[in-house]
Amino acid sequence: MSIPVVDLHCDLLAYLNDDRDKHSPEDEASRCSLPLLKKGGVSFQALALFSETGKQPRKEFEGQLKCYHTIKTMEGPQFALAIENASGLLEEGELIDLLPERFDQEKWLYISMTWKDENRFGGGDLTQVGLKEDGRKLLDYMDEKGVAIDLSHSSDALAEEILDYLHKKGLKVLPIASHSNFREVKAHPRNLPDSFAKEIIRMGGVIGINFVRHFVGNEPEDFVRHIEHGLSLGGEDALVLGADFFGGISIPAIEHLKPFYQNRYSNSGCYPVFYQLLETAFGPEQAAKIFYKNSHTLINF
Repeated sequence: MSIPVVDLHCDLLAYLNDDRDKHSPEDEASRCSLPLLKKGGVSFQALALFSETGKQPRKEFEGQLKCYHTIKTMEGPQFALAIENASGLLEEGELIDLLPERFDQEKWLYISMTWKDENRFGGGDLTQVGLKEDGRKLLDYMDEKGVAIDLSHSSDALAEEILDYLHKKGLKVLPIASHSNFREVKAHPRNLPDSFAKEIIRMGGVIGINFVRHFVGNEPEDFVRHIEHGLSLGGEDALVLGADFFGGISIPAIEHLKPFYQNRYSNSGCYPVFYQLLETAFGPEQAAKIFYKNSHTLINF
């Protein structure tokens, strides 16, 4: 396989920061190590800054940023930074006035306001909480900076109110779902309802196919079903890769989902095999769109 591979979400930084003395970017335990990225032919990898509830998100982010600056000069794909849970920018008790300083610390590809729970910006995918005032202020600032908003971990109420706010204010923030599948195919709060998927597609955003077994299904054919559904919604130019590979860290909130991946598609080295699956099902042109061409709205090649 000689085409580029663009992946919009992995958690390598969380693995590295979990034990900076022992964990290495070479470790296959992360499922997205530098050797695995090379094996998979990954040319562009978005690295998420991630913190779960109760783990001092600001401290986690600062540690993960140190890891990022260590690996970004190593031989490997082009890297970009993203935020999964904006509590790492501003924790609950901090002044909103700190937002510009914290936001401008790095260049962000996209930001997800929440993870699974509620924070100062809005509600995560396990809640029914919508958009809060600080979430509106964050969207206003993202509009100034040209950063995409990720709906992958939003509650339905938050996603709906984010989209409404973008329309009412005339903001040019691009809505995406960096690592989400389709709820019509696999009923789970982490997957997109058709209404949100159609709006992301209509506004020119992208939807990253997630490889976590609990969100996609147990068989290779389930990937095909999700992509078929995305295409039926008009997503020919919107479907991309957002595999969500992670490993070697303990996340109590999701331990019950093990095993996290199908055996054949369990780390970043799987992309040549995955390409064969998509090429057989959809032809080389659509497979190439999903693998890299559709990402042009976020990334310039």
